[in-house]
Amino acid sequence: MNLKFLPYCLTMLFCSIFYGQTDTNMLDTSTWTVGTGSVSGFSQYGITSENSRVIGNNHVGDNVVLWKASPDVNGTQSGGFGSSYENINHTKDYRLSVWIKKTNSNDGSSYFKLTSYTGGVHHTLKLDGAAVSYPAFWVGDLPKLDRWYLFVGYIHKSSYSSTINLGKIYDGVTGEVVQSITDFKFKSSATNLQHRTFLYGDTNIMDRQYMYAPRMEVIDGTEWSLNQLLRINPGSKLLFVYDNAGNQKQRFYCAVASCSVPNPPAGRAASEEVIVSKESEIIEDGISVLEKEFSLYPNPTQGSVLLKFSSNSGVSLSDDINVYNSLGILVKTIPSESKNELEIDLSNLSTGMYLVHIHLSNGESITKQIIKK
Repeated sequence: MNLKFLPYCLTMLFCSIFYGQTDTNMLDTSTWTVGTGSVSGFSQYGITSENSRVIGNNHVGDNVVLWKASPDVNGTQSGGFGSSYENINHTKDYRLSVWIKKTNSNDGSSYFKLTSYTGGVHHTLKLDGAAVSYPAFWVGDLPKLDRWYLFVGYIHKSSYSSTINLGKIYDGVTGEVVQSITDFKFKSSATNLQHRTFLYGDTNIMDRQYMYAPRMEVIDGTEWSLNQLLRINPGSKLLFVYDNAGNQKQRFYCAVASCSVPNPPAGRAASEEVIVSKESEIIEDGISVLEKEFSLYPNPTQGSVLLKFSSNSGVSLSDDINVYNSLGILVKTIPSESKNELEIDLSNLSTGMYLVHIHLSNGESITKQIIKK
């Protein structure tokens, strides 16, 4: 086995174990190997030099195989893919999804589309029943550059009567909905379905569009939940405080939605950004008066650390203690039971840096960095 694919394979294994169910994806992305051009089940959009697959980081920092669109100066088809046509039943609803990230500029347009086509005829309708030959769930510029977004689109059964769109675009950091997109429905003559995601009309050769994890699922109760598609911890945030020069960052994790940026040092401006990324691995705590109220030792540790409040402390634990890894993923929760002394066992975690997030009875919270040897 080629070792450079090991992280990707481990990620896929983790997903299958974590989700605890058979993958219901009708698209076989195991053919996505590092290289250029088309692969089995996925045809390139544009010329071969505009289409490649590379190992890169997804929205939670895992190493995965990404489909990379690298446009040339000619515009038009600028990279992307169309899946093979999969057999469908027009009396059922289907959901398509994919992750997309664009970098460098907003030149060109990103597309998330579907096609149902046989015998020279398109077999899709708008929700109001009007015919549509080239249905697109969404076309446009992503809300932010260099940020992953999850696109989720729906094509409904031919008898579907609602005109309400269910499709959404989700922010890959916060998990929040950033935009609604267009739904469609099948004609009763539909027998197949294709997933299409690509970049079009981009003439900036420095631009890149990355795509991964395309899915096509029948909606019958076996499809993945939205949380499974997102794979993020919506309750955690990494907050930054910057000085006026844009440096000397104060950084800490927050485990609940109510957390806010702490007061910055005198004469410095605060700004908030939610981050969960491979690059956010070095975390430093700001010095707080509250930190003098308790100790967390030994640090570094080879196993457990002891959280102990001082005898004259006026605060105590108010909530469970959350431990995050360097990617901002919750790896352990320790019930606090409102104790003033608590052992935090890290012995089953691998070596590295961890963030222990503590909620206090006065409504404030502190994050401490722990090194596990």
